[in-house]
Amino acid sequence: MSEQTRSVDQSGVEREQAKDKKQAGPYIGFVDKLTEFEIIGWVYNETAPEQATRLSLVIDDQMIETLTADLSRPDVQRHGHKHANVGFRIRIPERYRDGIQHRVSFLDANGKSLALKDSTSGSPKLAWTFTPTPTVKSASASQSHSLVVHVDSATFFGITGWAYSERHLREPTLLSIWIDDKHITDVRCDRPRADVKASGHPTELVGFQVPIPPQYFDDEVHIIQFRGVHGEAVKLPGGDTRCKFKLSPVGYLGRLEGLQDGAIRGWALRQDMISGRKDGGLQVLLSFGGQPIAQLTANEFRADVAETLGADPNCGFAFVPPRDLFAGKTLDIRCTILHADKELDNSPCRIAFADAGISSKLQDLLNSAEELFADLWSLRSQIRKLIPGEEFNIPRYDAWAQAYNQRILISPPKLATDSSSAPLVSIICPVYRPRLADFAAAVESVVAQTYQNWELVIVDDASNSTDLTKCIKNFSIKDHRIRFISRRKNGGISAATNAGLAVAKGKYVAFFDHDDLLVVKALELMVHAALRTGAKVLYCDEDKIDDSRRLSEVNLKPDWNYRLLLSQNYICHLLFVERKHLAKVGKLRSKYDGAQDHDLILRLAEITPPEQIYHVPEVLYHWRKTPSSTAAAGKNKDYAAAAGARAVSDHLSRRGIRASVTSPVGVTRYNIRWVLTHYPTVTIIIPYREHIDMTRACVRAIRTNTEYPEYDIILVDNWSTSTASSEFAREMSSFAGVRLIRIEEPFNFSRLNNIAARQAKGQYLLFLNNDVLIEQTDWLNQMVGEAIADARVAVVGNKLLYPNGLVQHGGIILGVGGIADHAHRGLPGDAPGYMSRATSAQDLSAVTAACMLCRRDVFEEVGGFDEQALAVAFNDVDLCLKIRAAGYRIVWTPASTGRHHESLSRGTDFRPEHQTRFFLENGVMQDRWRDVIDRDPHYNPHFSRRGGIFQDLSDPRPDPVEEEMTTKGPTPTTVAEANKGMNGRLPSHLPQARAALAGRTKPLRLTAHGHSTIQVG
Repeated sequence: MSEQTRSVDQSGVEREQAKDKKQAGPYIGFVDKLTEFEIIGWVYNETAPEQATRLSLVIDDQMIETLTADLSRPDVQRHGHKHANVGFRIRIPERYRDGIQHRVSFLDANGKSLALKDSTSGSPKLAWTFTPTPTVKSASASQSHSLVVHVDSATFFGITGWAYSERHLREPTLLSIWIDDKHITDVRCDRPRADVKASGHPTELVGFQVPIPPQYFDDEVHIIQFRGVHGEAVKLPGGDTRCKFKLSPVGYLGRLEGLQDGAIRGWALRQDMISGRKDGGLQVLLSFGGQPIAQLTANEFRADVAETLGADPNCGFAFVPPRDLFAGKTLDIRCTILHADKELDNSPCRIAFADAGISSKLQDLLNSAEELFADLWSLRSQIRKLIPGEEFNIPRYDAWAQAYNQRILISPPKLATDSSSAPLVSIICPVYRPRLADFAAAVESVVAQTYQNWELVIVDDASNSTDLTKCIKNFSIKDHRIRFISRRKNGGISAATNAGLAVAKGKYVAFFDHDDLLVVKALELMVHAALRTGAKVLYCDEDKIDDSRRLSEVNLKPDWNYRLLLSQNYICHLLFVERKHLAKVGKLRSKYDGAQDHDLILRLAEITPPEQIYHVPEVLYHWRKTPSSTAAAGKNKDYAAAAGARAVSDHLSRRGIRASVTSPVGVTRYNIRWVLTHYPTVTIIIPYREHIDMTRACVRAIRTNTEYPEYDIILVDNWSTSTASSEFAREMSSFAGVRLIRIEEPFNFSRLNNIAARQAKGQYLLFLNNDVLIEQTDWLNQMVGEAIADARVAVVGNKLLYPNGLVQHGGIILGVGGIADHAHRGLPGDAPGYMSRATSAQDLSAVTAACMLCRRDVFEEVGGFDEQALAVAFNDVDLCLKIRAAGYRIVWTPASTGRHHESLSRGTDFRPEHQTRFFLENGVMQDRWRDVIDRDPHYNPHFSRRGGIFQDLSDPRPDPVEEEMTTKGPTPTTVAEANKGMNGRLPSHLPQARAALAGRTKPLRLTAHGHSTIQVG
């Protein structure tokens, strides 16, 4: 059959633009060209246009080839597709080139039919006839001299070269590659070769590159032969039809990068050509004019090389040239791999070394820049001092709440309700002998809701009160949305709640106590969040209200925090659950009465993905404080604490985790002691420089007070020079399970720990400062227990105390005071802190590396500490954020404690000589993690970020932009409109308001008592 060539521009692409709806599935594609040798076409997936499509060719029900449609098709891109790499070429096996009609079809990656249209007919073609292959004899006579082939090289990268047909200069030709008279592959010569075109050839699409199979990397001579598609041998320049190659099973990669940061740098790798493994640690030689300069080991950490090549990261090298020998010279430096006779890429490299005068000027310039950074840091500190302190804090919460509630009241509606689109919310309210005034106020707070599509199911649990019954009936008569169930026998809160759930009709269920109050917009905000996020389980913030209507004890909660839920029922009110999802865990259970809601939430956590549990960060629930309520005094209901401990213990048992759960008397907070059934190995890494007595005390405390059996210690000596350090090294080396490595480099906390981690044997790494002293025998048991209780936990931190017993580290909160700060600093060691969070194990965004347990595989997965940009400060925060971004959890536990003499070894970051580095590392964190720092999910957004962790509150009053939104901004009118219009987008007028503020032309003047006026702008 003669060649059938179609014009893509005039047929296929035009049809694609027409969006022919008859084509099955989400794929758009055409077969443009059919020859006796191959099928050419293009295809892409409309639902994922940025991803190359996998497709398979099937002929007569036989799978022929599976490939990715990723060849460049600029003609398709010109007609509107986002990407050019959508083309494919499939070679037709010779057995089908017989002039007989064959059934042809295409399949997608899932094995489903992929209907590619023929560019002539515009519809899928199911039966094709392929032209028989001409005999070699007839073809060779006419074509043996029509192909021109040039071979550039045959290396471990493959056979590279270029070829074309003298008869068809502008069309890529086909070549058949043979090695040792064995057919290897066929290749289409269509790789760009600008050098060939520059020499006068009409097109650059003539290149090829063919991988050489691993079996030919054997240090033996092999013969390559090129043949045309009809089997005829092709002559190379010089008249020979064959060329030889010899490849070693070992290859080398590397590059001499030149002078960077005062050092000659580069990298080198040894590649196993069979397995593909690339290893560092090679010996390299720097030379000039045939004279050796330095012999180096290429084992420095190079994450960039590892990421790009999938190689061993320990492959870099650096040489600092002596100034007196190289100053003012320009030299051609060579770098070769010893014992391999291999010169690195970019070698020789011409390097111009600054003379002494220029070096001195550059140093002066650097010193000036560092002074400028220090001045900027000082100015920043002075400006912060001028900013007035927070007006609101936890002790003044009632004043904050009044302003906050007013803001909630006047804020524009999130959504409005109509009968067709607003989901029904069933509010379940079990009742047992409440104070009538409190109960009436509770019901009235439901009736007053801005969201109207609700039903209130009141279940009287045999209160036997005529007045209560009359009150409930009156409410139900006045409002048909209020339903009344009366139980004849008291069954407790679980039984009463279950009775209400049995008759609930709503899409969502909300649990409501008989004397509490809902904020007027509570349901509106909860429904809006549920519709916007698709969450199955939701909760909000809450506070407490007393008989004088004073608000106090606000519980500003974190986002979903599983480990905190094991320590306490931090979710409590208002619990809001999709009813069908709730049915999957069954009813409330009376044996946990007093903690029945905690048991329910734990069971929901077992079946609900974390992303479907949503925290609405608004105070929407007032919990009534009465003399007999747990809101007023937990000790009034000791049974609640006992029931909660049973609920947590039973939950862990269902998960197959052995643990002992206890609770302080009368306090609904739970301590978990993990029962270890196995002991993964832990390597404790302790960097130090001098401070020998402190480091010795640190090691002695570990060896004396650690009952955990499977651990070893690596001491990292960072260039200690004293006689005492030498004696200490000999002393430590005599202990079993203690190793010492010495690194003679300037202090770089990240690098010291990375080097030690690469030499560690443990499944877990424990990074420990040498100024931390361990006093608790089960400290490591508890940290490891937290890690192995959940495979998603990758990092565990503990509580660190100052020598005087006050808290130094209670976990890290992001965004406070800039980048991050330690929680609970300065509290007594056993003080519960805000909402008992100082004594509750919990998920956090970060913990300090002064004592941090980390899964070794995860540490390696994220690349370890950043030793380039974060040598000293914030490296632990950065590591934790990388680990969280990879999908793992960070847990802080107060069940493990230590004493920390903070920064005794290296001093403070705020000494003048350290301010520049700290300022720069602060900037790195802002650039890298700005969005995360601004919204720590484990710290409520109503807390201030200026300081006073768990104390200072942000200003609840609306700012001018918000006031404009309130008075002028458009608001959705229905639930459907809210769903359609929100999706995280801002109202249209908000950017203009911000632009107006940004366009202020008058200078801003700041004045404080006792200070001069500072003018900005």
